Amino acid sequence: MTLDAEALKACLLFSFSLGCWTLLTLLLSRRGERGARLGMAAFVALLLLPPMQAYLALARPAQPMAWLQALRYQLTWAYGPLMLLCLRQALLLPLPARGPLLLHALPLLLVGAGVLLGADWVSAPTMVWLLLLQVLAYAAAGLWLLRRQRGRLAQLAQGHRNSSYYWLLYLAGGLFAATCFDLLMHALARQGRLPPEALLLGAALLLALYVDLIALFAVYQPEVFIFERRSEPPPAEPALPAVEPPTVAPLRVVELSPEVARELAERLQVLAAQHRPHLDEAMSLAKLATLLDVSPHQLSELLNLHLGSSFYDYLNGLRYREALQLLEQPDGAHSLTVADVAYRAGFNNRNSFYKVFKERSGLTPAEYRKRWARQA
Repeated sequence: MTLDAEALKACLLFSFSLGCWTLLTLLLSRRGERGARLGMAAFVALLLLPPMQAYLALARPAQPMAWLQALRYQLTWAYGPLMLLCLRQALLLPLPARGPLLLHALPLLLVGAGVLLGADWVSAPTMVWLLLLQVLAYAAAGLWLLRRQRGRLAQLAQGHRNSSYYWLLYLAGGLFAATCFDLLMHALARQGRLPPEALLLGAALLLALYVDLIALFAVYQPEVFIFERRSEPPPAEPALPAVEPPTVAPLRVVELSPEVARELAERLQVLAAQHRPHLDEAMSLAKLATLLDVSPHQLSELLNLHLGSSFYDYLNGLRYREALQLLEQPDGAHSLTVADVAYRAGFNNRNSFYKVFKERSGLTPAEYRKRWARQA
């Protein structure tokens, strides 16, 4: 065997070993949300097929495994569902139930079964058109999600750059790029212009390396990827002449009696539990007042005079309680990192999360989690 072949085998072994290590890390780690880790693990497991098939073809050229090679070229069927799954998890949207989730995986399962059984319809031209329709459908669904959740997307991209949900966006982007590349290769193959095997194998190895690194970043969240935005202090404004304060402050009109305020406070508590307004990045005083079916002035009076809080302090209080619930979960399959807790609780960024948490508890989130674990 030539030196080039041995070097290629070493690259394939490295890619396969890195993928196996990443897969075990995702399955055994307790850091991050379990659903996100399982979605990444599924993608990493699929990308183990190309290096494994290529290595076996080099190591055992007399015993080719045609079914494994054919299965390797059908992975595109899985990219669309995985991309949509990554986007839904990154945007904190509920995942489909087990039944609909299996429907998303059904095309890949059918094609995989056809490859193993040696069915002729798997390589028919019609399947390429069906694959194109599937890709376009999932791409349209992904763009619709991003457009509908653009506020949360901006919040994630700007204020939570090192959370596992942020890295899921990169994983979805890699899936989209891989899908476009595979479609181009399928189109060239249908025109009789077969792409070189080295090009296909190199693209597969680069994609596997990219996915492995993104998955490891999502689990370990290295501090080197935390970018704090430093802003210069605003220039000092010219001093204005002093103005004497009025001797008599204007009286504020009070619309809510104590009984009405108590009733509205109870309704607000129910509304907060059901609608969770602190997780809505576009929540405003007017929007919350509309949900409560009162005027903004009445809601402001309820918060300021009867509950002793401002609108933003009220939302931060809800976020703080949400963070407490997430931090108090026992270590195990759902042990979120502090960066993930900040995003899931609805804070705009990690700095505001630390500030609010320190002011209200006197501890950092990590210190609170350790104290809670000792007391539990």
